[in-house]
Amino acid sequence: MGRFAVIYASETGNTEMVAREIYEAIRSDSKELLDVRNFDGRLESDVYFIGYWVNHSTCSLEIMDLLGSLHGKHVALFGTCGIDDSEHYYQRLERNVIAFLPEDNNYLGAFYCRGKMPPQIRERYEEARGTYEDDILNRMLQTYDEALSHPDRQDLLQAHLFVDEVFKSLGIR
Repeated sequence: MGRFAVIYASETGNTEMVAREIYEAIRSDSKELLDVRNFDGRLESDVYFIGYWVNHSTCSLEIMDLLGSLHGKHVALFGTCGIDDSEHYYQRLERNVIAFLPEDNNYLGAFYCRGKMPPQIRERYEEARGTYEDDILNRMLQTYDEALSHPDRQDLLQAHLFVDEVFKSLGIR
């Protein structure tokens, strides 16, 4: 298999951390790691690992545009999110984002993990006291606090294993 590209959007560094792990896990000398903001559309690869931070259950406009521009490629997704850590939620995220990928691509699956959220999110949650039921707000704060240590070593190991699965699906050993 020819060239590999790991292209990501990262607002807080979480997705960049996972992107770097995926890049390191790719067993090839023909690979690129690139922030989507530096992508000019000229990088030509056979396999794309596209990463993003989850915002309102989808990806950024840059990632939507990138996905829509790919044709005849092998594409895998990865993402970080702070809100939920359930397989059901991750499947919903995947469905939301692959809708932007043209059907002539070979979709290889997705990997998601938690990512810490900026302190402003917790501040907004705290400021919302009185507008939400206490149990809902307490769950939101608990979710925020649980995400603070992510992506962690286990998440990065899972990202590495995801690359192995993608390689296996492509027949690469």
